[in-house]
Amino acid sequence: MTGEQTGFCSSAERRTARRWLAAALAIAGAGSAWAQAPSISSGQAYPARPVELIVHTAAGGGGDIFARTVAEIIAKEKLLPQPLVVSNKGGGGGAIAFSYVAGKRGDPYILLAVPSTVLLTAPLRSGLDIGLDKFTPLASLGLDLNAVTVRADAPYATMADFVAAAKREPNTIVIAFGSIGGTAHYLAYQIEKVTGARFRTVSMKGAQAVLSVLGGHVHATTENLSEVMGHVEAKTMRVIGVPSGQRLAAAPGIPTLREQGFDIRSGVRRGFAAPAGIPKEAAAVLEAMLEKAHQSAEWQGFAARNLLENTYLNGAAFSRYLAERQPDMVQFMKDAGLAKSSNP
Repeated sequence: MTGEQTGFCSSAERRTARRWLAAALAIAGAGSAWAQAPSISSGQAYPARPVELIVHTAAGGGGDIFARTVAEIIAKEKLLPQPLVVSNKGGGGGAIAFSYVAGKRGDPYILLAVPSTVLLTAPLRSGLDIGLDKFTPLASLGLDLNAVTVRADAPYATMADFVAAAKREPNTIVIAFGSIGGTAHYLAYQIEKVTGARFRTVSMKGAQAVLSVLGGHVHATTENLSEVMGHVEAKTMRVIGVPSGQRLAAAPGIPTLREQGFDIRSGVRRGFAAPAGIPKEAAAVLEAMLEKAHQSAEWQGFAARNLLENTYLNGAAFSRYLAERQPDMVQFMKDAGLAKSSNP
């Protein structure tokens, strides 16, 4: 398990994934010719050859769809004069892909699609030397949100109702989520930490967490907002709070946890990084490319459809975001018994 929410699952996005997988296979032969050259040649404009974009999951997953969507925008808008070739290196909870990129220090022709929580937890899960110092954060295009969701007929109209019920009867209110150590698990952990309430948490495979709420087998789920929204629109489920800074334009009726008095921010920051030590001029080109991609109409539509908090962070801001959240993620992994290493 990677700890990443799947989130993006519409047929349109899956078609995008299939198109880009085909494109990658068609030009894969070019990869071996340029994969070993790590520097910008004197007098050559960057990039002078294709850039490889590494994804830590198999084709069709949430991170893959995100990466291929951005790659398609970059190609359509002609934001890079060379192809951006998506390469899937799944396995090891992100460790395989991150180790590959970390080992390419100084190489500006390697990019990594970054889900923030996986980047922060992979070195702890694996015990490998793949911490933040091995990467150059370039940009984050948005925050993929989880949500506290209950059945529509549940007796909890607000987050305060939900917390009060848990405090009255500790360890009886059940929260279900998918991946142990993932963002849904982390949100449940944060709720306990901030409120002092004690819940019983259970991990389930696939969509079972959401279905268990619908079936009345558990009280709530902290799974991805996009995974429950169809049920919310059908009035069979109700979101009592999302851990975002403000209400989403695409879902203005859903309250935030913050506006209800609970200072909780959680989710997967979707972004990109390069290996550590790349030339500053290459980092500037890549950052500008990603900022323009975020400004495109295609990205704005993708963010709205997938209920992302559509906030852009440049490389410096993304670096600060990761550094600020690292201590709490380390403590979370230790408390969950998932940390093989104490060094992030």
